[in-house]
Amino acid sequence: MFPFFMTLSWVIGRDISLNHVFIGIISMTSFFTATAISPVVLPIETREKSLERILASPISLNEILMGIVFASTLYSLIITSIITIIFILIFSIAFNSLAAIFILFLGISLMSILGSLLGLLVAANSTDMTSNVMIIMNLIKFPLLFMSGIFIPLNNLPPQLVFLSFFSPITFLTDLLRFCVDKSNFFMYEFDIFMLIIWIVFLFIASYILHKKTMPKRLSETGKSKMIKKGNI
Repeated sequence: MFPFFMTLSWVIGRDISLNHVFIGIISMTSFFTATAISPVVLPIETREKSLERILASPISLNEILMGIVFASTLYSLIITSIITIIFILIFSIAFNSLAAIFILFLGISLMSILGSLLGLLVAANSTDMTSNVMIIMNLIKFPLLFMSGIFIPLNNLPPQLVFLSFFSPITFLTDLLRFCVDKSNFFMYEFDIFMLIIWIVFLFIASYILHKKTMPKRLSETGKSKMIKKGNI
């Protein structure tokens, strides 16, 4: 519901086209749903003392992380796709070709993966408190949201702020959606797709490296909490 009310507060009293409202809702929905699950899985598993059993099974750390990303991506993709179809019908969004529809859902899919990896990266903090992780996640999400071109199109920004928008992956999804809906994109759509893939590769590598370093500490914290409960410390 947050993306809807965020968009509602943005459009009230302003002359904004339905196309731009649609782009804003879909961009925020995709990003927020993608970052909803992956940050909290490992803290919950750590707190419930089930992480040791998972790591003791014959699967690698990479497979565990990919399982989390897959679940988070699937969750985001299903919800965002449903909302996208609903708002296409409500707003009577017209696409020039089937290719534009394909590119739209490709962008949503890439953002689902990207947001899941971003959440997984934040979850590298070896804590069993989901609140600690979500505080960090929110401190990251909202600046990325306002740095993107959702609220102010990149065409209306000075060069300095356009450069700053490169540090928000939402920028490229928003620009890609603009291409699909009304061809008001700032970059070429191929560049938007390329940048989303670059972000995915970067976040995957960073997540794996950080989790490989912090997993022993996470397990040691689990062991300490077990000993405390047993009265050994």
